[in-house]
Amino acid sequence: MMRAFQNRLVGPLLRRVASPQDIITDGMAFWSSRLILTAVERGVFTMLAQGPLSAHELVDRLGWHPRAATTALDALVSGGLLRRDRAGRYANTLRASMFLDREKSSYIGGLMELSSTRLYDLWSGLDDLLRTGLPVAEEERGENEFFDVLYRDPVALKTFLSGMTGISTGEVTLLAARFPWKRFTTFADVGCAQGALPVRVALTNPHLRGTGFDLPVVEPIFTDYVKSFGLDDRLDFVAGDFFTGDLPSADVISFGHVFHGQSHEQRRELVAKAREALPAGGALIVYDAMTTSGRSANRYHSLLSSLNIMLETRDGYESTTTDCSDLLRANGFSRVKVRHLIGPTSMVYGLKH
Repeated sequence: MMRAFQNRLVGPLLRRVASPQDIITDGMAFWSSRLILTAVERGVFTMLAQGPLSAHELVDRLGWHPRAATTALDALVSGGLLRRDRAGRYANTLRASMFLDREKSSYIGGLMELSSTRLYDLWSGLDDLLRTGLPVAEEERGENEFFDVLYRDPVALKTFLSGMTGISTGEVTLLAARFPWKRFTTFADVGCAQGALPVRVALTNPHLRGTGFDLPVVEPIFTDYVKSFGLDDRLDFVAGDFFTGDLPSADVISFGHVFHGQSHEQRRELVAKAREALPAGGALIVYDAMTTSGRSANRYHSLLSSLNIMLETRDGYESTTTDCSDLLRANGFSRVKVRHLIGPTSMVYGLKH
């Protein structure tokens, strides 16, 4: 009797513990990844935003072969990104319509496009990184510097900046709501890329005026993005290099996904520059995929993000929220706070003494 009870109690637990399914799912995740990246890159969801289409119509417009196209479309249905009606026509689900239509301001597919054209192949060099500790990205080989090389190609630059918007949109939407902006009137986003943070902060806080600070080649891309939201009267652009010149003055200075590409000493230098540019009582914000203690999906993705930036750069890594907080305190900032944003990303901010 007791043994039968134990078997009923322990059996299901052992089956869950011993099941290889989670391992298989993670290890084979490149199947679904490649499918979604290809669909985004080819504009499937943007196309369907205009209305439902049959498999034949999609095959014709996408230039796909019917042998594989229907299977791929049905896989997207099973994955919850498309739906198919009784007439066999495909349409976007709500989340695909919201986040994967290029014409919407909520589009995050830029990250998918960047992943498809750049990051997917980059990760095939993980073993080289683990053996040598050196980045795999061509932009960091020999005497090359990552941004100097990447920013020479206008197409690659636009894809990269759009990818940064895809990464940042959800994060900065929450940051715009969770940071105490009411006590400030101006802000400057250093390494602003396409302008995801300035736009979301300005939309959420109408009293603020902001500045995007980045290399000169970024200006037209930033300007177009800001104009698409009708914010060009409140957001401007200042060209510069944050290591060779001064930072723009503002009540709040932010660094988003900037620190993770720098060494500890470079981060310390940037914090010191921000302190010089801020007034007394001004605030510094740093947000990145910072790691935290313990086991969690967020920590797992932060560590994967750290490997990704190591594949890209010589000195980059994701720090811990504790290390980032200590860095701010050691360089003249007080009342330092940590706030989780979304997924692996957290912000750390403090006030200048």
